[in-house]
Amino acid sequence: MVTFFSILLVLIGINALLFLVSFNSSSKKKEKSVKNISESTTVIFPLDLINSKYKKAV
Repeated sequence: MVTFFSILLVLIGINALLFLVSFNSSSKKKEKSVKNISESTTVIFPLDLINSKYKKAV
């Protein structure tokens, strides 16, 4: 019983450590992606549905 709880506590500790490392790295990536989005420009092309050869599905 003691062995089970000791292994369980070790696994929970490793899980918490990995969670914190993952959370810290994701917040850094989020800051970088926000900077990249604000710097980039997006071109939106209009849809040309009138000249399309395909029929509308709905």
